[in-house]
Amino acid sequence: MIGIRQKIMIGFGGLLAIIAVVGTLTMVQLGELGKAIDIILRENYRSTVACQEMKESLERIDSGILYTLSGKSVEGSQLIDRYTTSFRKALSVELGNITLRQESEKAQQVKAQFQKYIDLVPLAVSKERTLQERQTAYFSEIQPLFQRIKTLAQEILLMNQNNMVEANDTARIKA
Repeated sequence: MIGIRQKIMIGFGGLLAIIAVVGTLTMVQLGELGKAIDIILRENYRSTVACQEMKESLERIDSGILYTLSGKSVEGSQLIDRYTTSFRKALSVELGNITLRQESEKAQQVKAQFQKYIDLVPLAVSKERTLQERQTAYFSEIQPLFQRIKTLAQEILLMNQNNMVEANDTARIKA
């Protein structure tokens, strides 16, 4: 026959087992949630930052071109050189961190358009050309290309931000 002490021990033992199971399940769920959040940041945050850096660098390159058109060719050339390197680094990060459908296609378009852009920059900064020729080249060819690259980088940025929001919503549902 089981005494009162054994009955109490069995009752508390059962409660302790239930608490242990619930605690273990909670820890597993928290681990999965942590991994989901890590994936969100790892996959999309780098691309978002890279796109912002590309846009910033592109703006500075454009400013460098405008400096040269206004007669400050030394300062303009320094900006162009420094931020061309910066843009290429950010583009390299983006190309190495493709995580979404259509992101690769857009990143390759940015790469191709940027190469065209850089190839056209001498048309606007070359001292061998007249100011009128340089201005015409800038406004007819370089500036529209600048806008296309900037738009593509913004589209990639928005794709990654939207994916981060969707993944956040999924993580909230799991939580």
